[in-house]
Amino acid sequence: MKFSVAKLLNQLHPDKSTTVTQLRKKLSLSAESEKTQLDIALTALKALGLLRQHRGRIHLQPHNHLIPARLRSSSKGFCFAIRDGGGGDIYIRDQHLNHAWNGDRVLVQIVREGGRRRSPEGIVQCVLERAHKTLLAIPRRSDHGLIAQPLDDRLPHPVQLPEEDSHHLEASDAVAEVRLDRFPIAQRLAQGKIIHSLSTSGGEDQDQRLVQTRHGIFGRSARNRAVLQPLDLGQREDLRALPTLLLEGYGVWDAPQLPALSLETAATGSRLWVHAPALAERFAPLGYLDLWMRERGAAVCTGRRWQGLISATLDKAAIFVADEEQAALSVALDLGPDGALEGYRFCCSRIKPDVLLRAADLREWAQQDVKVQRGQLPAPLQHLKPHMATITRLRTVLDAVRQQRLAAGSIELDLRRPALKAVGDLQTVALDEKLQGWLPRAQDHEPMAWLREATLVANRAFGQHCAALKLPAFYVQSAPVEASDLNGVARTALGLESSLELGRDGNAPDGATMAAALQTAARSRPLQQQLRNVVKPCTFATEPGPYMPAGERKAYAPFVGAALHYGELFNQQLLATLLCHGKGSHGSHPEAVDLASHQSRDQVSWDVLSPDHSKPFKDAMADGLCQHLLDRSRFAAAVEADWIALCRARHAEAHVGKTMDSVISGVQSYGLFVELPPTHVEGLVHISALRDDWYEFRARQHRLVGRKSQRQFMLGDPITVEIQKVDALRNQIDLVVAMAGSPDPAVDH
Repeated sequence: MKFSVAKLLNQLHPDKSTTVTQLRKKLSLSAESEKTQLDIALTALKALGLLRQHRGRIHLQPHNHLIPARLRSSSKGFCFAIRDGGGGDIYIRDQHLNHAWNGDRVLVQIVREGGRRRSPEGIVQCVLERAHKTLLAIPRRSDHGLIAQPLDDRLPHPVQLPEEDSHHLEASDAVAEVRLDRFPIAQRLAQGKIIHSLSTSGGEDQDQRLVQTRHGIFGRSARNRAVLQPLDLGQREDLRALPTLLLEGYGVWDAPQLPALSLETAATGSRLWVHAPALAERFAPLGYLDLWMRERGAAVCTGRRWQGLISATLDKAAIFVADEEQAALSVALDLGPDGALEGYRFCCSRIKPDVLLRAADLREWAQQDVKVQRGQLPAPLQHLKPHMATITRLRTVLDAVRQQRLAAGSIELDLRRPALKAVGDLQTVALDEKLQGWLPRAQDHEPMAWLREATLVANRAFGQHCAALKLPAFYVQSAPVEASDLNGVARTALGLESSLELGRDGNAPDGATMAAALQTAARSRPLQQQLRNVVKPCTFATEPGPYMPAGERKAYAPFVGAALHYGELFNQQLLATLLCHGKGSHGSHPEAVDLASHQSRDQVSWDVLSPDHSKPFKDAMADGLCQHLLDRSRFAAAVEADWIALCRARHAEAHVGKTMDSVISGVQSYGLFVELPPTHVEGLVHISALRDDWYEFRARQHRLVGRKSQRQFMLGDPITVEIQKVDALRNQIDLVVAMAGSPDPAVDH
């Protein structure tokens, strides 16, 4: 179907009505079959009480009793609905799923309120959006004829295939890419057709295809139909004389564009310039290219390949290259000696980067830092000689900015992705973390660490600016960790003999302080994982709010990484509109009140954008842009996590039968999760594999204890395991214990 129920509902408003003809136009429906599908959907939604129709006009009915959520199922058959707006999860019994599948967005009605230790129960009333248009499955014969059994254990629903697909049964090492033509209805199975057979042993190229197929990221629209708008560089602020650095972030040639940095010495500190590639000014708002990128939502990385957000022509037109003039959207950040943000100013600019600072340059610098400080540049760094003063000063300034961020409550954890070659660009830290609420710790010699600090403070400035001017911006929010959750992590740390110090009141320190303390603990990694699990996830919003990864408590509106996320591209459109069309208190030119700088923050009590200029941004927010981008960001994160899991499984495949020293990373009633350093490949020692005793699970102590022997397996313990079996497609690694970490099983931890 060309549209989802969610997309249909987004075209309707409680205070406005529309007609079927208008809906067809909004949804771009032209074929008779598409119009028939719309009529069926409207009839069903009226039966559910979501819509009402009167005199040919359709009204959206209030449905506050229905909760929008996304389904999360387990391979054991348990299913919970995760609310879009946060809050407690809702348990969904199998008979109440109404043919909704794992990952689907749904409307849930609560049928039984939760208790102190019990989640509320609900029933799925409507599927808003299907998560699966294609899937990976194994074709086989059954009582229902030819079917495809999904590889994902969370999708236990077979798909009926046409008999002409039977030739796909011949290949023994193949899985099938199945296109879903119909989801289950009543007692009828889902129907689909095999598009391709894929090899499970074809190397990295086939693994890429497997992951892309599993998440359905093929068949996207062509990217280059739109004609770009030329920019007049002569009308932009000339910043070509600024010493400007490009920093190498990603290793793939077609990876998304990153900002450039400049630095000036100011009277009371430093002025850091962050230059974002000018993307938003080159295409028409609400045109084909804009809507195509909005639908994509975010760039997706699978190791050494990217599915970009922006078109190839747009990327080529706006790319920064050393010693070449280019257009940018720039912000000047006035920083105090301690790295605190004291002021800012935005402008449309033209820059001319001087040199590309590579990761290899910074590694060489770090290795020979003493010689560099003495002015004795090694041969590999001679090309940087004219820029050494700027680079040295920039490193000092960005370190001060980082210390300010940590002091404001930002949590850094030493939980990087595995150092496997196939993981590629996913090993690199991101400009920010829009979902997880914490930042992975980066090394000083990583260019992306420098870019991240500059980006975080630039986006903070834009967030504060949009909040002050009451602009319809795209904001990212995340709240501080709850004190009760921090106390829970502290109890775990103290139970594992950590030297973590509590406050005078007996409570745990704040999240940032605890994160710093846990980095030096004896069982550092598993304890940091415990802290990661209680950090509040981020949300997208139309209103300003705190964003703790940046240490920002007022407003955070990202715009620098516009090639990575549509929300930032949207904000870049907003910034360009403000700079070109913003107005003063009486409709005067922007210079009457400096709408581009922090000086305007307490002076504006009027709409700085005319209704014509602000309407597209307000309409996009009203049509559910934040929820759509949250879904797309979660989708990108799921694809990337799936690729990393497959890389880990492939690495483990090469070590089947080998015995390896490892660390217990998790303890559950059904077994032990074990990490194999240095790549942190994680596998499971099932409880049934511990045959020497009957083991009891002690949840509060994070340990399994043998009833007779008192042998213990505790979180963070060293342990020796043998890799017994690997199922790379299901990301399952089975381990058995070869030898306990402690030679004396009776030792009490």
